[in-house]
Amino acid sequence: MAATFLRPPFLSATAPVIRPSTKTITPTQKSLVFTSDMAAPATGHAATDHLRIVALAEDAFALAMTLLRPGGVFVAKVFQGGTEGTLLAELKRAFATVRHAKPAASRAESAETYVVATGFRGTPDPA
Repeated sequence: MAATFLRPPFLSATAPVIRPSTKTITPTQKSLVFTSDMAAPATGHAATDHLRIVALAEDAFALAMTLLRPGGVFVAKVFQGGTEGTLLAELKRAFATVRHAKPAASRAESAETYVVATGFRGTPDPA
């Protein structure tokens, strides 16, 4: 079993394009689990920080849609206050179960939490 780790600069202007086409990935090459622990540097302004981390989670979800196999799991860091409504609605359409989890190792005062989506329904075939 192999694992591929995508490391910074994942979203930088100089990053290589890593959004593969589903035409180039066979079903046996797709992943069972996709995790994102990305976080932008904190600004100290809670609303801004929340929007920035949700944007990173949205980007991770877009990539996961091309890389996950049916039945797969998606995990992404977000801040308390939950996941942005649009992303949460998309996750609920794409996965059987969506919930939030806070790791025991996370400091109690930390706003860090994770969205955990299980039972990926698969990417719809293009019309």
